Amino acid sequence: MRVNRRVLRTVIVLLAVFVAFVFTLPITLPRGVRVRLVAALSERFDSEVELRDLNVSVLPRLRVAGEGLVLRYKARTDVLPLIAIKSFSAEASLFGLLGRPLRLKRVYLDGLEINVPPGGMDIDGQEGRDAGANRSRPREAPLVVEDLLAESARLRILRRRPGKPPRLFEIHHLSMQDTGSDVPWRFRAALTNPTPPGRVETEGTFGPWVTGRPSSTALQGKYEFRDADLGVFAGIRGKLDSTGTFGGVLERIEVDGRVEVPDFALDDVGSPVRLVAQFHSIVDGTSGNTWLQPVDAQFRDTKIRCTGGVVEEEGENGRTVSLDVVMTEGRIEDVLRLAAKTRSPPMIGGMKLRAKFVLPPGKRDVIEKMRLDGSFEILSARFTKGSVQAKVRELSQKARPGKEDPRERVASNFKGRFVMRSGVINLSNVSFSVPGARVDVGGRYTMRAESLDFRGTVRLAAKLSQMTSGVKSVLLKLVDPLFRRDNATIIPVTVQGTVDEPKVRLDIKRALTRK
Repeated sequence: MRVNRRVLRTVIVLLAVFVAFVFTLPITLPRGVRVRLVAALSERFDSEVELRDLNVSVLPRLRVAGEGLVLRYKARTDVLPLIAIKSFSAEASLFGLLGRPLRLKRVYLDGLEINVPPGGMDIDGQEGRDAGANRSRPREAPLVVEDLLAESARLRILRRRPGKPPRLFEIHHLSMQDTGSDVPWRFRAALTNPTPPGRVETEGTFGPWVTGRPSSTALQGKYEFRDADLGVFAGIRGKLDSTGTFGGVLERIEVDGRVEVPDFALDDVGSPVRLVAQFHSIVDGTSGNTWLQPVDAQFRDTKIRCTGGVVEEEGENGRTVSLDVVMTEGRIEDVLRLAAKTRSPPMIGGMKLRAKFVLPPGKRDVIEKMRLDGSFEILSARFTKGSVQAKVRELSQKARPGKEDPRERVASNFKGRFVMRSGVINLSNVSFSVPGARVDVGGRYTMRAESLDFRGTVRLAAKLSQMTSGVKSVLLKLVDPLFRRDNATIIPVTVQGTVDEPKVRLDIKRALTRK
């Protein structure tokens, strides 16, 4: 009987403790959770934490809800906070709230804004002298969120240069697992790329968060970039799709991917072509600067390799594209289809090219602001217009007496140097050769008008009198010495008109003065 009384007293005491705990839990738990949550966030993100309101409900299940959560990196109040959340709600267990680490099962965020400090330095703009020490993470994560979900969030990448607006990404959907832990956090996200605008679907791992230097936080995964509108860049048009993989840290992300633009074209010039490319690039995720190493592109039967970068230069508002371009397997007809207004290319043949390509920022048309400097070679070229090719064949055959054969297929070769500025291509040391003749010219080609303005000389193996017959041949024998030099006939010419209708004329003045 005495034993039963002891058992009864024990049960009554435990019941009283349990009842007291149940009734005092809604009063004491919010205060304790608030203290633990603020401390855990402060430790994990090296930030001063503000939390305007927090509520904990026990029934029907344990839930936590809050409003006005702000994390200020290194307690800075004169810059954008590292993280700001309008409101949140979470599910948890009692042991999750009271244990170490603080563990939340499912968290829903509304009005999430993330502002990542610029790479290579802390948010105050100072180089992180103690960055190495700050990168060490706590032995045990103070806070872990098993499943995190956010809709309509914003990610801003702050800039190193004062006055430069941050890079803004609109995140339509973000889900993340094991957030806050000391293992990589798995994520899926859908967001809008700012320039060119398009939707990005990505998944992979992010973190763990590097407390002292957020820009050194690791990430890796894969992406799909769809329907990016190239029309935002004045002078070109097309819809870009890209897929690939990425990895590294925020301030240095290596990307391997594939790009396809089914309808790439220059505005008001040429016709659309299908452009595809494979690339390896290094991206500074905190500045947007990109280095291409390399890009292998192809349109029609023409292949191009580019190396260089897309970088924001000092004093400029926007990024400059600077590329070294090499074309070893090209076709002149492909280039002309892209760059000329004509329905069919005026010339076909193999093409080689080496050039420095620079495209500065600004709203001017691409053709007007693009800069090129390089050399080219066109091999075994033929004009597609029968009348033009007939004149070339006639020139070649007359320059070689006794070679008159209407069935002969005469090919032309071109080479030279070029410099392009403001839509005008200036060419120098340009040579055009066919069997028996060579044309050396220099001048300019205006892309918009497709107009030609060249001066040069035609060098013929035959004498002028040998290129005709009858009375003309007799008369030309009188002027043969005027054009004959170095065992060849040298005729000064001008080439004007358009690509479709070139007009070649003898420059009498230069012929008489032998200049």
